[in-house]
Amino acid sequence: MLNHGINTYKDDSGYVTVKSAACGIPIFFGAWPCHTAKGFMGKPQLVNGFAEAKELGGYSDEWRTENGDPKWTLCQAMYSHFRLFGVSPAIFYNVFDPAKHKTDVPAADVNVVDHTVVLPPEAFDNDKLVVKTTGEGGAALAKGTDYDVFYTATDCRIELIKGGSEYNATTLNIAYEKANPEAITAEDIEAAVEKVEMCRSTVGIVPDLLCAPGWSSNPVVAAVMDAKAENIEGLYKAKAVVDLDTSAEGANTVEKVKAYKDENGYTSENMIVCWPMVKKGGYLFDLSTIVCGLIASLDSDNGNCPFESPSNKSIDISGAVLKDGTEISLSYPQADTISYADGVVTVIHHDEWTLWGNYTGCWPELQDVAKHFICTNRTQDWICNTFVNLYRKYTDRPLTRILIDAIVNHFNIWLNGLTAEGKLCGGEIQYIGDNNPDRDLLKGKFRLDTKAASPVPAEQINMHIEYSVDMLTEALSA
Repeated sequence: MLNHGINTYKDDSGYVTVKSAACGIPIFFGAWPCHTAKGFMGKPQLVNGFAEAKELGGYSDEWRTENGDPKWTLCQAMYSHFRLFGVSPAIFYNVFDPAKHKTDVPAADVNVVDHTVVLPPEAFDNDKLVVKTTGEGGAALAKGTDYDVFYTATDCRIELIKGGSEYNATTLNIAYEKANPEAITAEDIEAAVEKVEMCRSTVGIVPDLLCAPGWSSNPVVAAVMDAKAENIEGLYKAKAVVDLDTSAEGANTVEKVKAYKDENGYTSENMIVCWPMVKKGGYLFDLSTIVCGLIASLDSDNGNCPFESPSNKSIDISGAVLKDGTEISLSYPQADTISYADGVVTVIHHDEWTLWGNYTGCWPELQDVAKHFICTNRTQDWICNTFVNLYRKYTDRPLTRILIDAIVNHFNIWLNGLTAEGKLCGGEIQYIGDNNPDRDLLKGKFRLDTKAASPVPAEQINMHIEYSVDMLTEALSA
């Protein structure tokens, strides 16, 4: 296959100033109530804080429907990322299109209280909003003259204007369209995941975490995320942070986790698989959003390098729950079963709540240190992404030894710096003649071989104690 440009490949392991690739930046796929804000964009949007996210997409606490299905899931993501973790930036892809996902509400008489009509927050302020006087042949009111429309945190309000024709009305006849986010399908989310390819051209950043809260518990959605994480634009590598279904039809007990994970294909090295859900006060979160926030925070603290595992790091939650809100408590043996035997990231409480689990979805079936640890796998992704970002500009320059040496020397300086900082145990890139036959060089292709080792997590710290009779007798005979 012809791959014009620059390419990187992660081989199986055998036991100038370099600018690093952005690290720990998620893209969240889902819906937010954009009809209350700037509206539907149809593209990835880079956001640097909660206020900016609210201005772009609006905000609602209704992250789920009454039966627990996803609703305004991007609001969950923005709350977690910006308020719980205080990290930025993040990329949001909204699939809710007011022109598509809507329902007509027929005209009906409604009461006016204090010159105001309160409609549900799903109501659209558009040309289908018709406000009339009540009774047969009611007269239409004029927006801006007789009334104005605005949104609060909980509703849509029609406020009568003093001096308008119906300022003292007690009832009005109103018809409107309303948002129907329940019409969003898994296929809509899958199509959005494919649009991650737009990120470089639209926001200038390629995310390395893909997250679809409320939706990735659908195995088909998770599979699409996995496939896209492996290869973005044919150049970049990422991780799909996904959730297992915690409903009665999914894995609602510890004993069901491994079987559900395996049977539904959550077994990729490109997946960080999460179970169960968690809560903070009255809010229920998909664990994937928490994991993205923690990873982003940890990477930032480490100079945008993913060499440290997110496991055993504190998280600001108040409990572990299932989809229906049932609170669950995990013992250490149970958490170890989920994290070690099942290869799933979970949570545990001991003095404080912490994330628990070092493994990607491929564990325990695939035991390759470069792939099964989250931190080593992400570090290899990061090294590859950094190489692409730095040297893609060298594509189509004259293939000379000067070009090869420039890349090798510069990248080795960077790898040596990471080693000196303790972020790598060692790293080296080199040009090996035997791996570059004439037939490839004549086609303008050459290969560089890199070896790098990043630290593995200290997963077991063992101390053995022995009772010393000698110490006892010596103390008694003193």
